[in-house]
Amino acid sequence: MSTENTGGGDVQVSNNEGRSRYIATLDGESAGIAAYERSGDTIVFTHTVVDEDMEGHGIGSTLIRHALDDARDQKLTVVPQCEFVAAFIDEHPEYRDLVG
Repeated sequence: MSTENTGGGDVQVSNNEGRSRYIATLDGESAGIAAYERSGDTIVFTHTVVDEDMEGHGIGSTLIRHALDDARDQKLTVVPQCEFVAAFIDEHPEYRDLVG
């Protein structure tokens, strides 16, 4: 689990491998998820959702940053099927090398 202060509170991100999703919480409350499908050395990000009441606090970016850093640590190839993940990678070229 990692914690990042977004200015609006502390966002914690954890990977629930059993449910195939990264989960973000803000000050202990559920804030969003990034769903994925894992096959061998490939991770496909299929859907990202941030709770409507918590949008605009950088939760989605923190969530995806953590997930991509985790993919890098595991030497996984990333398939950004989710539009949010694809846009994040487009805006952050330091993650483009993960895309396969």
